[in-house]
Amino acid sequence: MRSACYRIVWGLLFVLVDLKIEFVDVLPDMLGYLLMASGLWRLKALNGYFRAGYLSAWLLLIWSVLSLFWFPEVGGSLPMQSVKGLLIQLPAVCLHMVLIFGICRGIQANSTDAESGLDHKARFRGHLFMAAQLLWLIAYPFILNLDSGDMIPVIFVCSLVVMIAEIAVLLLVRLAGREWAEGTE
Repeated sequence: MRSACYRIVWGLLFVLVDLKIEFVDVLPDMLGYLLMASGLWRLKALNGYFRAGYLSAWLLLIWSVLSLFWFPEVGGSLPMQSVKGLLIQLPAVCLHMVLIFGICRGIQANSTDAESGLDHKARFRGHLFMAAQLLWLIAYPFILNLDSGDMIPVIFVCSLVVMIAEIAVLLLVRLAGREWAEGTE
């Protein structure tokens, strides 16, 4: 289970970090979703939450490939500034929320009797991510109506909150991999 969790961690890291040299993404999201799907494939037998995350990872992999060819103008590093951009990215954001929900709830369900409190950590970090993502989704329509000078600080704060929540989930998966590896030894 440790290697499955580490695949998920690397996949989350690839999705979280957008390292671009000119227009080429060095860490493509597609590879991140593929790593997450392979890690969740090994964990999906444990409970249905991991199965939901596995399905979401595959759908996000397909979505990222399609958006690369069909919507290349939306693939920038800054959030979109149009209703069209929002509507194009909304399914991916919702699928990513299902992915993180499946990971956090799967860890929580698989660790209910753990002495370390991993189930409580998974519940808190899942709630933290959902709250951060909902803050971003609620703020987005207002961002569309702001001037660019006012928009940048709002985008920065919302992006920072979502990034912190995503890193918290990443560290949770890493911790789960370590604890589950110790439990099998």
